[in-house]
Amino acid sequence: MSGWTASIAATVVSNYALDVWAAAAGVALVASGLLDDVAPPWAVALLAGSYVAWGLGLRTNLVANWSLLARTGTSTNVISKAAHDLTRRVTTSARAPRLAAAIGYAGTQVAAEVPYYAGAFGTAALSDTVGTHDAVVFLAGANLAAGAYEYGLARLTRAFLGRRRYASFDIDWVPAHYLTGYYRTVEPDEVATIAFLVAAVRHAERDRPVLFFGTGPTLHHVFAAAEIASEIHLGDYLPANLTEIQRWLDREPGAHDWRPFVRYTLQCEGIADPSDEELAAREDLTRSKITSLIRVDARHPRPLGRTYATVISPYCADSATADRTTWRLFMRHITGLVEPGGLFVTAALRRCRGYTVAGHTFPGADIDEHDIHEVLQPEFAPLDGTIEVHRTGQDTAHGYSAIVLCRARRMATTP
Repeated sequence: MSGWTASIAATVVSNYALDVWAAAAGVALVASGLLDDVAPPWAVALLAGSYVAWGLGLRTNLVANWSLLARTGTSTNVISKAAHDLTRRVTTSARAPRLAAAIGYAGTQVAAEVPYYAGAFGTAALSDTVGTHDAVVFLAGANLAAGAYEYGLARLTRAFLGRRRYASFDIDWVPAHYLTGYYRTVEPDEVATIAFLVAAVRHAERDRPVLFFGTGPTLHHVFAAAEIASEIHLGDYLPANLTEIQRWLDREPGAHDWRPFVRYTLQCEGIADPSDEELAAREDLTRSKITSLIRVDARHPRPLGRTYATVISPYCADSATADRTTWRLFMRHITGLVEPGGLFVTAALRRCRGYTVAGHTFPGADIDEHDIHEVLQPEFAPLDGTIEVHRTGQDTAHGYSAIVLCRARRMATTP
């Protein structure tokens, strides 16, 4: 909701400032008398040129507005934000929301020209002292000022974004960089996480669909559920992440090699030295169980139209925002997908304010085991949950030094 509040406030302030600035510039140009002797054809040419200048300024601000939307979820034009958010709900296209945002922004600015024309030429028609020539000059001056305003607003937006600490998932996230930086080997955080997950899925109801919410471009947690699930559904916000997973499913050359993680998963299950055949068998089983790749958004109260007996969501909500209130909202939406009596398994970076990927810092919610315990109340039985903290010592390499692991069961509905 804060994104909408900020967008509405920014829209009101921005439009008011633009109208005052443009109108004052138009009136000042007419009052100066500098163009009183300009022939009508040249005045019209000036008006046309002013639209070119306005268009260039608007184009610059559209680029800045997209960056603002992608990184913060806010906009200086609320119609642009509405068009962006609506389009993102109905399509998985990466370009469509950007185009919708641009159309929403530009459309409102073009519509705002109508009152200027009505005022300028209406005044010319009703006044003995203001003529058509003055109306044209006024519009040219207003357009030039509007173009300068759009350019200035773009500069301010970029300066604001330049001071922000965190990178954008929509702009800066590259799945290949993440996989290279974190998943060449089984690092300490995943040593603990996969072992915990293998133990946790033993408490899941067998032969039911399992949802992994917020997988990123990864599969290292999925192998643990292959034997207990009737089918596996993988959900993520970024289409690029799901595309990376599809490459592995299709056995494409260059797809990420998950065999070190398959090997460790089997070791956690009790196979001391898995053979190549056993690794291949678990990979094949996992491929056969993955039946859906779904685009999900934790910001929506109902990210999916169904619930699951088992939902697994490690390092998702806490690694998507730097705001604890937003993290709690994400967690409420994700845990809402667990059916009564169902199992929820999650993991989080403990007290992490940001983790690095290829030189970019992405947000961390700075939460701990107490926050996780609190956010699960009262829907999940407190005595039926397990919360563990593991030190990993990865603060130098990745930006965090501990993780929190949690298994909880949703309370059954009362009679």
